[in-house]
Amino acid sequence: MILSVKAGKADKVHIYIDGEYRMTCDSSFWYSEKWHNLKDINEQELTELEAAVSSRRAFLTGANLLSRRLHSKKELYLKLLQKYPKEAAQSACDRLEELLMLDDEDFALRYAKELYERKKYAPRRIEQELKLKGISSEIAQNAVAALDKEDYNRIILLLNTKYQTNLTTEKGIKRTVNALLRMGYSYSDIKKALDEVGTETESEDYE
Repeated sequence: MILSVKAGKADKVHIYIDGEYRMTCDSSFWYSEKWHNLKDINEQELTELEAAVSSRRAFLTGANLLSRRLHSKKELYLKLLQKYPKEAAQSACDRLEELLMLDDEDFALRYAKELYERKKYAPRRIEQELKLKGISSEIAQNAVAALDKEDYNRIILLLNTKYQTNLTTEKGIKRTVNALLRMGYSYSDIKKALDEVGTETESEDYE
């Protein structure tokens, strides 16, 4: 089979096999690999070339996604899997990790801080959210341990701000308790905080 290429827009290189268009890659990849020296290509080499181009494109897509916001390795892999074969997605993630562009420990620390400061989640809920992103238990626990945790004071703050209007009725109090429980706060801390802000509850079973 005859391998040929044509220059495309920007840095694109269009690859043809026996005169028929087959795939596109970037010029940096093309001229840094062995392929640009080949004129004839067999089936095995073509399969290898297609896999290499797919991995390269997955890598560039992954790098672009990471330039917009941080991702965990599993999160990025699942996104790439929507467009690329699993081998290409995995290869891209591994390469991005080697280049320190993908770092689960850094992601966990930053995401834990965001959930703690912006969503006011408790450490227990934060650890759950990190695990949902594919973060290992050890890394998730370390990220939570690094937070400056003041659960009780944070509940008081939430009761005096976000949930203040809910505390005038028993129904509103129950909704507030359930919301705080979902955020990961313990019932004992919630009950104590409600007592401190001057709200008395009638039931200890709100879920």
